[in-house]
Amino acid sequence: MTKTYTFWLPALAMAACTLTTPLHISPDTRVVDNNREEVWDTLFAYAPPQAEIVPQETVQEDTEAKQTLATTTKTIDIWERLRTGFNFPQHAGPSVQAHIDTFHNHPRHIEAILQRGEPYLSYILSRVEERGLPTELALLPVIESAFDPFANSPAGAAGIWQFMPVTAKHVGLRQDWWIDDRRNIIAATEAALDYLGELHQRFDGDWLLALGAYNAGSARVKRAIRLNRNQGKPVDFWSLPLPDETRGYVPKLMALSAVISRPGNHNITLPAMANSDYFTAVDVSGQIDLQVAARLSGTTMDELQRLNPGLIRSITPPDTRHTLLVPRASEQRFREQLAQLPADQRVQSVKYRVREGDTLSAIAQNSQTTVARLRQINQLESTRIFAGKLLIVPLGEHDEDASVALQNS
Repeated sequence: MTKTYTFWLPALAMAACTLTTPLHISPDTRVVDNNREEVWDTLFAYAPPQAEIVPQETVQEDTEAKQTLATTTKTIDIWERLRTGFNFPQHAGPSVQAHIDTFHNHPRHIEAILQRGEPYLSYILSRVEERGLPTELALLPVIESAFDPFANSPAGAAGIWQFMPVTAKHVGLRQDWWIDDRRNIIAATEAALDYLGELHQRFDGDWLLALGAYNAGSARVKRAIRLNRNQGKPVDFWSLPLPDETRGYVPKLMALSAVISRPGNHNITLPAMANSDYFTAVDVSGQIDLQVAARLSGTTMDELQRLNPGLIRSITPPDTRHTLLVPRASEQRFREQLAQLPADQRVQSVKYRVREGDTLSAIAQNSQTTVARLRQINQLESTRIFAGKLLIVPLGEHDEDASVALQNS
């Protein structure tokens, strides 16, 4: 389905090229050069937190208490949840081992990737479990995007699941001036799992072929199967003449699951991560700026953007109900503050149609914002603007004065 990223992470620093500028760029957003050889640092490094060991002679609990303790220990460990649901066939071939060796030789960098994914992993894993799917699928965003919600591939794929525009349309993801649901954490996750399930059925229950099709496209995998069949060759994933990228894609995921299964054998310590959903969805009804929502919830604009990367303009779309993802810890405060917020204070941006003679710097000055912010929100590749173009313009602290100044400029 996508052009997957390859990650070059030398020594202890992650180095990569600058992303094709997504709307809500944050300083650590990266694009990865698909032509580089992968040293794609150790995706998952984990040694689960060690439970307290109690000498046998002091243990007096009855059987029921012991079972409760065991269940609780399992529940608090997200990595054990993942391991319990692993269901892919084992393969000890050289392509899988090569990725395992890479992870073993670069044990530190995976922590950065996983920490980036911490807000999303528990939710994705829950959805995978609820559908009864192999939990290896919850790790696919690590392979696809390094859990970067703003990731763009050179081929045009976007979001943590790296949907191409055409595939996104096929699975019903919204893409317009306001919304790109390829980046929406919930919508894209549901679509990706639906699509993977569809591919699984299409390829007669073979997950490796389904994953190959997710990466390379269903038609390409079918052609490879026909070619091998016509030549009397096997038609399993490992035997098919698929692109090099795809032939490395599936082994990489299998190597990742192998490393998570036995992190101690691979010089890896996986970071402790919460085993509960980081965010919750709140119905905000009408339009609201992320800037306003951040203030109401007591969190940062950057955090809300990372939870709501599908909001291209940093504002929910007009004339439609919309849910906003907020940190679960901030939910109550956000709901209370939102209920008390006057309707005319929900939006701190205006739509402005460019007129002859306008410049981006003049619009920024009149609206008490910056040129960089205007370019970011409106996805402008340069400072050139043309009469008739509609811009979203965030206003400064003195909203009313700024709006009047903008309209009179």
